[in-house]
Amino acid sequence: WSNCQGPYENAAPGGDGPTQPEVSDANCFPKGDAHGALNTAPDTVTGCLDDFAQNGDLDFDGSPYWPEWPTGIAPTGKYPGSFVQWRPTTRGRQYPLYRIQTDLALSESTCTASDPAGCAVPPPNAPGKFYPYWSRLSAGLSGCYILFGNVSSGSGVDNLGGDAQYGTNQLTTLGYPEFQGPYQSNACGREHGRLARRPAAGT
Repeated sequence: WSNCQGPYENAAPGGDGPTQPEVSDANCFPKGDAHGALNTAPDTVTGCLDDFAQNGDLDFDGSPYWPEWPTGIAPTGKYPGSFVQWRPTTRGRQYPLYRIQTDLALSESTCTASDPAGCAVPPPNAPGKFYPYWSRLSAGLSGCYILFGNVSSGSGVDNLGGDAQYGTNQLTTLGYPEFQGPYQSNACGREHGRLARRPAAGT
């Protein structure tokens, strides 16, 4: 219950323990577990919550840090389709600009003020060498949407540079490590004016 055996824990260097970034993977639940007295439906896959003994997956060896995310809108034989969401609005109007950021650096054991090279997207110690990213989809007159995962190709898809969309480490500016990308225009082709009048979508 403290050590995850599922994808892809055994691919990480060092594992867990007092001298490693993670002291434990708890709580981990094997496939088929019904959670004791809760008597829930059995788990269909092995999974680790990984937030009880430390601040998340500090060695980035869990499933989210491998390129096994949706690669398009429609499911394939191996991956599900990405969720598709309207771009955020405020009072029914599009924001004119947006930027993408992540606080990934706060969880990277390699990221310190004395070693800024250890602050990177994807994390330097991630065995899968992957960090999921946002993409934009311009679908002609039908709309402009946001996708998430590993969607880098397809008609109307702009992956915003993949992991480059997270920009650079702002430690010297903010006083703490955080990646922030540049401001970008939120316009999306001919439908931009029509979408600006739509009500805000739930997120």
